[in-house]
Amino acid sequence: MLLGLFALAGCTDLEPVIEEYVTGDEFIDEAREQIKADIGLIGGFIDPAYGPLYNFLGERNIYALLEGPTDEMVTPTRGTDWADNGIWVALHQHTWDADHTIVRRGFNDLSAGVSRCYEVLGNLEAISADDPDFQEKLAPYVAEVRTLRAYYMLQFIDLFGQVPVLDENDAPAVLNRQEGTNFIIEELEEAIPQMLGKESGLAYGRVVRQTAQAILAKVYLNRFVYDPSTSVQADMEQVIANCNAVINSGQYSLAGDYFQMFSSNNEDSPETLLVLQNSGEQFRGFDSQAHTLMTLHYKQTAGWQLAPWNGMCVTEDFFYRWDGDGNGSNGVQTTDSRFQDDRHLESMGLHLGMLYGQQIDETGANLTDRKGNPLVFTPEITDLRQAQEYEGVRVLKWAPDTTAAIQAWMNNDVALLRYADVWLMKAEALWRNGDNGQALGMLNELRGMRGASPAPSLNGGQAILDERGYELYWEGHRRTDLIRFDQFTNGTWWAKGVTESFRSLYPIPTNALTANVNLVQNDGY
Repeated sequence: MLLGLFALAGCTDLEPVIEEYVTGDEFIDEAREQIKADIGLIGGFIDPAYGPLYNFLGERNIYALLEGPTDEMVTPTRGTDWADNGIWVALHQHTWDADHTIVRRGFNDLSAGVSRCYEVLGNLEAISADDPDFQEKLAPYVAEVRTLRAYYMLQFIDLFGQVPVLDENDAPAVLNRQEGTNFIIEELEEAIPQMLGKESGLAYGRVVRQTAQAILAKVYLNRFVYDPSTSVQADMEQVIANCNAVINSGQYSLAGDYFQMFSSNNEDSPETLLVLQNSGEQFRGFDSQAHTLMTLHYKQTAGWQLAPWNGMCVTEDFFYRWDGDGNGSNGVQTTDSRFQDDRHLESMGLHLGMLYGQQIDETGANLTDRKGNPLVFTPEITDLRQAQEYEGVRVLKWAPDTTAAIQAWMNNDVALLRYADVWLMKAEALWRNGDNGQALGMLNELRGMRGASPAPSLNGGQAILDERGYELYWEGHRRTDLIRFDQFTNGTWWAKGVTESFRSLYPIPTNALTANVNLVQNDGY
């Protein structure tokens, strides 16, 4: 479409001229011969299955569903800024309905992901039809796309409790939460033995065997939420086994430099298992600096062309959880390197991690807000619906890429799955199966890497949940983690009280129910 628009922009005669028309059959025939001649071309053939992953970048798409209703994030209304017909207030206070804009977008984005994978798998089947040798050659790539489909389906099961699929006759169907979970497990367990590992040298950014094992571990870790009839002990053994497969592969390690994993040259991170590759030179489908722009104040331009949106903050509950001495009057006392880093302070005027207190520009001068008041970020927010523009501690994990061609693009890749997540999943599974000692040892090994003091105990599992917050904040895991620890609807934080248990699932959007009669609205909506 973009190429077509560029072509039309240079024309005065807008009558379309079709130079060549390729039918679906011709495309399959051409692809078959080209890929047989050069298997390296398969990457371009299956790339469409990766495209919908970029919907995790948008600040008001899937990402908002994962972080917006948690204790890690709040988007207060500041005057008319971020009012947006109350969608952010509804997310934070768990009062969304089936017509909520972001709920609808998230459902549509995941639908696009599942649908695209079905399409690519159909094309892979078509180019290898009646050719067993070619089918065998394509098997690792079929398994790669099946893993991507399982990942999209997992998000569906986690967020909406059911997943639209195609049955054996390619007719629309819907799997409920238990059926969908079992399908995902079978899909991954069949795919893993056929997949290429990271050690194979498969191009950076592609899904490998270890990616599938990490996803499978995540399914088993949450399975008791999706299917209460399952054996938790047996599932935790599966979590440990799949995490061990990743850990023992020797292809990954805990990063020594935490914020380097989020930098503009982070493609060599030792932790990346599933990644959105961004580029400072080209558009990838979403504003790739959204995670940066959505939180910084309008005046925080990094001495560049940055034009931030002054939106998302952390709740004061999450901010003060980092405090080591428990005395809020003297600020947050911590040695944890994940809390704040000053490597860009002199060049950009920006800390990494938590931004609080007086903010400065790249020259070191104190910034003011648009009314001329000192720009002092405060942990406390006075009113969810009438906040001041300086209220709320901001989060900057993905530093602005000032080398990008335009501000909407950046080179910072965004990891959807990291090795530290695998590490903590194993620790949690050990704890759930009664091995507190080994679980605490793993927890404290990670904390030691991050400069944090060792945890004296697991505190009934709370230390594990807290550690997942410290390590993975704003990376899209918090909602699932809070649900698994029964603290999503039952938990309370600033401007959010105990909410109805049915809020652990989002509603099926009204338009989706109309379009697919197989979908059933979730209880409570």
